[in-house]
Amino acid sequence: MLCTYLLMLASASLRAATLAEEPDVKAAFIYNFALYTAWPKPSSDLKVCVMGEDSLLTSMKKFEGRSAHGSNLRIESVTSASEARSCQILFIGTSEHEHIDQINKALEDAPVLTVTDYGKLASYSTVIVLLLRNDEHMTFEINKSAATGKGLTLSSKLLRLASKVR
Repeated sequence: MLCTYLLMLASASLRAATLAEEPDVKAAFIYNFALYTAWPKPSSDLKVCVMGEDSLLTSMKKFEGRSAHGSNLRIESVTSASEARSCQILFIGTSEHEHIDQINKALEDAPVLTVTDYGKLASYSTVIVLLLRNDEHMTFEINKSAATGKGLTLSSKLLRLASKVR
């Protein structure tokens, strides 16, 4: 009985550690998306924004000042779709999905690489990357036509790594 209890406790601890690290893994994926995406008008700063997920914002801050395509990453929190138009990358947290139609409308013509981890890629018109958790691994799907429509160029290396490209 004691052995079973210890195994359950160890399993719960492992799951808790995995969940605690998930924002760090997402942040690393987003940084790599910045490395393998080209924007139509490069600038000295590449603004990565987080909408609605504080734990990811904290993890993203670890990448502040790093370089991608000669631009320095600036990490910010945004609270509205109109603010998000000034971002090059926008992560849309689960809590913001009740506003997804407004976000889609505000960003439909903006060169913003939109990333989320909620829902299905096919249900979004402007979301470009969907992060997925499969068992203990993180994967992603890409909406290449949405990226092209926004003037973004995704590296062939990034496209090859995606679990699905549509």
